[in-house]
Amino acid sequence: MRIVAAHAHTVRLSAAARSSNVSFEDMTASALAIHTDVSKNGKQLVGLAFDSIGRYDHSGLLRDRFIPRLLAADPQDYADNDGGIDPFRVWDIVMQNEKPGGHGERCGAVGLIDAALWDLAAKRADVPLWRHLMKLEQANGAGPPVAEVYASGGHYRAHNDVEGVCDDVRRAIAQGHRRFKIKIGGVALGADLKRIEAVLAVLEPQMSLAVDGNGAFSRETALRYVEALAAYPLMWLEEPVNPLDFESHRELAEGSIMPLAAGENLFSADDARNLLRYGGLRRDRDMLQFDISLSYGIVEYRRILDELSERGWSRRRCAPHAGHLLALNAVAGMGLGLAEFAMDTATLFGKLTSHVAVCDGKASLPQAAGVGFEATPVFSEIFAGLLN
Repeated sequence: MRIVAAHAHTVRLSAAARSSNVSFEDMTASALAIHTDVSKNGKQLVGLAFDSIGRYDHSGLLRDRFIPRLLAADPQDYADNDGGIDPFRVWDIVMQNEKPGGHGERCGAVGLIDAALWDLAAKRADVPLWRHLMKLEQANGAGPPVAEVYASGGHYRAHNDVEGVCDDVRRAIAQGHRRFKIKIGGVALGADLKRIEAVLAVLEPQMSLAVDGNGAFSRETALRYVEALAAYPLMWLEEPVNPLDFESHRELAEGSIMPLAAGENLFSADDARNLLRYGGLRRDRDMLQFDISLSYGIVEYRRILDELSERGWSRRRCAPHAGHLLALNAVAGMGLGLAEFAMDTATLFGKLTSHVAVCDGKASLPQAAGVGFEATPVFSEIFAGLLN
């Protein structure tokens, strides 16, 4: 099998949403299609990938650096033992002449190539990606495929904010969700507590709520929030301080029994190792949210899982950030803890999983070969122009 073309373009998300420190109105993402010289079931095999949210488009890096390396490679150098394409060998090819450390935005660009190749591999095997990954992970103790999910949203509105976030949660409950996450830090502490209390009043027994600070708090503000939030039965406090401030993470973990969630904005096995070494996180309660798509893809994520295993962490403590269908497949196929679904199904990211049935907090798994983009309501919107 030979790669004959690779095309990327920018997708504008234009979501009218705001967290404590980021507006998504001008946010962009990347879509990628990798074409091969092989057909299956009467169609050319094409691997597809779509970005995560929050780090902007990567098409410049793809066009100028990584796709040229991919297309210049000898097909023998990326072939697997079965006539297909080996994502691990491709990863080494596209990372040639790249210095270690200082990962910047390249991890998202490489992650897109990696994701497209895993989609391609599963399509070649004519199985969903989660099933393809499950076969690879059997030796690592991954159990039966399960995809427990949580609904993420609760962004701030300029008007009727509290009523709006409660309505969001009610709609997610009606869709079958049992776990929810809302933003904090975008208003004063007292106003945030009123939002939390309002949402908790909407939840039914056996439902749970997490809150997300988006890494915007100073150490002092985070300590005040931790003290105030101790009165509430929260699933976790996410990104309470800057993602690279490991000392403050450790101080918060040592001073509170509240579960923390971190790792969303760390994009390599090296960074994951440092968080585990110095961040004080606790294996029995805290969650790790490394974003698969933005962390150089599944090849690097498996290295992250190896780091966790060496330190006694369970894969069930992993809840990959905003990876939509890619993360859903990975959670089921690699035995992870939770997949994140966008609460607002009117947005592009929400539409990516709006067709996936959720019952009692568990998602049905895609049955189409590959990641499953072709079955989404926004397939043409995302990949139009990349498939010819």
